Amino acid sequence: MPGPKILIVDDEKEICEVTKNFLGRRNYDCYTANSGKEALEMAKQVRPELVLLDVRLGEVSGLEILPQIKALNQDTKVVMVTGLADAESVKEAKAQGALDVLAKPFSFDYLCDFLSKKLAE
Repeated sequence: MPGPKILIVDDEKEICEVTKNFLGRRNYDCYTANSGKEALEMAKQVRPELVLLDVRLGEVSGLEILPQIKALNQDTKVVMVTGLADAESVKEAKAQGALDVLAKPFSFDYLCDFLSKKLAE
Protein backbone atom coordinates (compact mmCIF):
# COMPACT_ATOMS: atom_id res chain seq x y z
CA MET A 1 0.00 0.00 0.00
CA PRO A 2 1.45 3.37 -0.99
CA GLY A 3 2.35 5.87 1.70
CA PRO A 4 1.50 9.55 1.86
CA LYS A 5 1.28 11.46 -1.41
CA ILE A 6 4.10 13.95 -1.85
CA LEU A 7 4.27 16.48 -4.69
CA ILE A 8 7.82 17.65 -5.40
CA VAL A 9 7.97 20.98 -7.24
CA ASP A 10 11.29 22.22 -8.59
CA ASP A 11 12.29 23.69 -11.96
CA GLU A 12 15.33 21.38 -11.98
CA LYS A 13 14.05 18.04 -13.30
CA GLU A 14 17.04 16.11 -11.93
CA ILE A 15 16.28 17.26 -8.38
CA CYS A 16 12.67 16.16 -8.76
CA GLU A 17 13.60 12.74 -10.12
CA VAL A 18 16.32 11.98 -7.57
CA THR A 19 14.08 13.07 -4.70
CA LYS A 20 11.12 11.12 -6.10
CA ASN A 21 13.21 7.95 -6.47
CA PHE A 22 14.66 8.24 -2.97
CA LEU A 23 11.31 8.89 -1.29
CA GLY A 24 9.59 6.27 -3.42
CA ARG A 25 11.93 3.63 -2.01
CA ARG A 26 10.72 4.69 1.43
CA ASN A 27 7.05 4.09 0.60
CA TYR A 28 6.08 7.65 -0.25
CA ASP A 29 3.75 8.02 -3.25
CA CYS A 30 5.63 10.78 -5.14
CA TYR A 31 4.70 13.06 -8.02
CA THR A 32 6.74 15.83 -9.62
CA ALA A 33 6.16 19.16 -11.31
CA ASN A 34 8.70 21.47 -12.92
CA SER A 35 6.67 24.70 -13.14
CA GLY A 36 4.02 26.57 -11.22
CA LYS A 37 1.35 25.71 -13.78
CA GLU A 38 2.27 22.02 -13.69
CA ALA A 39 2.30 22.10 -9.87
CA LEU A 40 -1.27 23.41 -9.77
CA GLU A 41 -2.45 20.80 -12.28
CA MET A 42 -0.80 17.99 -10.31
CA ALA A 43 -2.17 19.30 -7.00
CA LYS A 44 -5.69 19.19 -8.49
CA GLN A 45 -5.22 15.66 -9.87
CA VAL A 46 -3.45 13.84 -7.04
CA ARG A 47 -4.48 15.87 -3.95
CA PRO A 48 -1.14 15.40 -2.15
CA GLU A 49 -0.87 15.38 1.61
CA LEU A 50 2.35 17.40 1.40
CA VAL A 51 3.99 19.59 -1.25
CA LEU A 52 7.73 20.30 -1.31
CA LEU A 53 7.64 23.63 -3.15
CA ASP A 54 10.83 25.33 -4.30
CA VAL A 55 10.79 29.08 -3.78
CA ARG A 56 12.51 29.75 -7.11
CA LEU A 57 10.70 28.13 -10.01
CA GLY A 58 11.98 30.20 -12.91
CA GLU A 59 9.00 31.97 -14.45
CA VAL A 60 7.06 32.24 -11.20
CA SER A 61 7.89 32.19 -7.52
CA GLY A 62 6.85 29.31 -5.32
CA LEU A 63 5.50 31.99 -2.97
CA GLU A 64 3.05 32.96 -5.74
CA ILE A 65 1.90 29.35 -6.18
CA LEU A 66 1.59 28.62 -2.45
CA PRO A 67 -1.78 30.37 -1.86
CA GLN A 68 -3.20 28.75 -5.00
CA ILE A 69 -2.24 25.28 -3.76
CA LYS A 70 -3.73 26.05 -0.35
CA ALA A 71 -6.92 27.31 -2.06
CA LEU A 72 -7.31 23.91 -3.74
CA ASN A 73 -7.16 22.10 -0.40
CA GLN A 74 -6.55 23.83 2.94
CA ASP A 75 -5.42 20.50 4.45
CA THR A 76 -2.48 20.18 2.05
CA LYS A 77 0.74 20.76 3.96
CA VAL A 78 3.22 22.89 2.04
CA VAL A 79 6.92 23.05 2.85
CA MET A 80 8.88 25.71 1.01
CA VAL A 81 12.36 24.66 -0.12
CA THR A 82 15.01 27.33 -0.61
CA GLY A 83 18.72 27.86 -0.87
CA LEU A 84 18.27 31.42 0.36
CA ALA A 85 16.37 31.18 3.63
CA ASP A 86 16.18 34.85 4.54
CA ALA A 87 13.93 35.86 7.42
CA GLU A 88 11.54 37.87 5.24
CA SER A 89 10.88 34.96 2.83
CA VAL A 90 10.30 32.59 5.75
CA LYS A 91 7.87 35.06 7.33
CA GLU A 92 6.01 35.55 4.04
CA ALA A 93 5.80 31.80 3.35
CA LYS A 94 4.35 31.08 6.79
CA ALA A 95 1.91 34.00 6.48
CA GLN A 96 0.63 32.45 3.24
CA GLY A 97 0.09 29.05 4.84
CA ALA A 98 3.40 27.21 4.53
CA LEU A 99 3.92 24.69 7.30
CA ASP A 100 7.67 25.22 7.31
CA VAL A 101 10.70 26.20 5.26
CA LEU A 102 13.44 23.69 4.45
CA ALA A 103 16.86 25.14 3.64
CA LYS A 104 19.04 23.59 0.92
CA PRO A 105 21.28 21.70 0.94
CA PHE A 106 19.95 18.85 3.06
CA SER A 107 20.64 15.14 3.23
CA PHE A 108 18.00 12.65 2.17
CA ASP A 109 18.08 11.08 5.63
CA TYR A 110 17.28 14.48 7.11
CA LEU A 111 14.49 14.92 4.53
CA CYS A 112 12.89 11.60 5.54
CA ASP A 113 12.93 12.52 9.23
CA PHE A 114 11.64 16.01 8.42
CA LEU A 115 8.76 14.67 6.29
CA SER A 116 7.75 12.13 8.93
CA LYS A 117 7.50 14.89 11.52
CA LYS A 118 5.65 17.32 9.25
CA LEU A 119 3.12 14.72 8.08
CA ALA A 120 2.38 13.93 11.73
CA GLU A 121 1.63 17.60 12.56
